[in-house]
Amino acid sequence: MPSPSPAIVANLRRLREMRGYSLSALAERAAISKSTLSQLEAGKGNPTIETLWTLANTLGVAFSELLAEGEDGMTVSEPGGGNVQLMARGQESPRVEVYFMRLAPGEVKTSRAHPRGVREHVMVVEGTLRVGALHALAVCRPGEGHEFAADVEHRYEALLDTTRLVVSIVYPHDEVAQ
Repeated sequence: MPSPSPAIVANLRRLREMRGYSLSALAERAAISKSTLSQLEAGKGNPTIETLWTLANTLGVAFSELLAEGEDGMTVSEPGGGNVQLMARGQESPRVEVYFMRLAPGEVKTSRAHPRGVREHVMVVEGTLRVGALHALAVCRPGEGHEFAADVEHRYEALLDTTRLVVSIVYPHDEVAQ
């Protein structure tokens, strides 16, 4: 089983300690098991993309803050074939991050709400995607996009085929800890 990158391990520990959270406190706030968090900080296990998003949201940081300090191109992969690659991360406010995402056929990713005011913009490159806030899902095909409020629970679902898409996340002014 692959282990998390050293950058993710170091960033998670650093951010947790900066917030003054114990392992137990962060695990409770993120609604994940303490053993999962402990293994992750020890560089063991294989965290899902959802787990990493949940930890970033709980810590009040952008997802890219967990990946690598200022390094674009970092990829988080899962055994089922899906992955997320950080393509670009702006440094100005509002903060904009751009990701390339690959979902395996039939794969579903559900994300908890991001901080207040966060919006996501999705453009499908290949495949067919059902995406958006749970109360307003849209179906997109290659060349089509969808924009939605990401401060509510939302979903990405590859319909039938492997789906590739570009995701831009826009954090409003001062909503993401720097």
